[in-house]
Amino acid sequence: MSSLDAVRRPEHTGEMRCWPCTVVNLLVVGALALVVGRRRKGVGLAVAAVGLTLVALRGYVVPYTPQFAPKLVAASPLPDEWFHMESATATPPVDAVADEAEAGDDTPDLDPDAERDAETGLAGDEPDGEELLATLVEVGAVTLDGEDVRLDPEFETAWYDAMEPLADLDTEALTEEVLSVAHAKDGFVFDGDMDDHEWVVLTDGSGSFQGRTWLSRPVAIAETAAVHALDEYVTEAATRRAAAGPLRMFLQTCPDCGTELREESAASCCGGYNGPSEVPPMVLACPDCRQRLYTFDD
Repeated sequence: MSSLDAVRRPEHTGEMRCWPCTVVNLLVVGALALVVGRRRKGVGLAVAAVGLTLVALRGYVVPYTPQFAPKLVAASPLPDEWFHMESATATPPVDAVADEAEAGDDTPDLDPDAERDAETGLAGDEPDGEELLATLVEVGAVTLDGEDVRLDPEFETAWYDAMEPLADLDTEALTEEVLSVAHAKDGFVFDGDMDDHEWVVLTDGSGSFQGRTWLSRPVAIAETAAVHALDEYVTEAATRRAAAGPLRMFLQTCPDCGTELREESAASCCGGYNGPSEVPPMVLACPDCRQRLYTFDD
């Protein structure tokens, strides 16, 4: 079983499977099995069996399929929607909300060009990473082991303890908790009927499209709890808010449902991006909530 686990690629199989890529790979496997099978039937059957197994476990068997497939997609006469699949994790449906607002719906106006990864966080401004790390190391919230950065066990326990009561709140009450620590003037809950997700939307009070920040429930829980857990380590509120976002890279389980998180591609196989050199980033995501907790730098 361990050898199969080493071969599996969950980011390209199951509900994440890109069917056009799967079909192309099956055709390649079938053609190769037929060619080999003409001379040695047993070997041809073995090639087919191994190829089908790899496609089932990995999503594709031809090396670098996600890299070269976009070129084939661009040249294909088949409809684009057959190939260009949704992100592996949920994103705020700001386009749909903007359309409803233009149609006269009473939903608050939202920016159709707003950031869609729901990871802007509570800080407001982008923090300086090196200064932030130095501060967290100095106060003992994180530790350095060579080039490895780890959470201090006591801080990690305090952080997860602070998440538990927040996860029990409904999203309206969670929004109030977020506002108590966030760099924001107001906030509201958006119920994504189309994707069954609720979002905490923070506003800066300006009424402008650019003044809104989307937070998924897991992100809102994690960052609010981080700010509270840092109370005993960091005196400046702005620094606590700034640290809350980067700390999400250390999460092991989903703050909302408790499922073990996993690293995966931000897009569903090759259909999630267009250029042959355009590779989706790796993200830390909850496989049950289908929410992104952190996006790793290249």
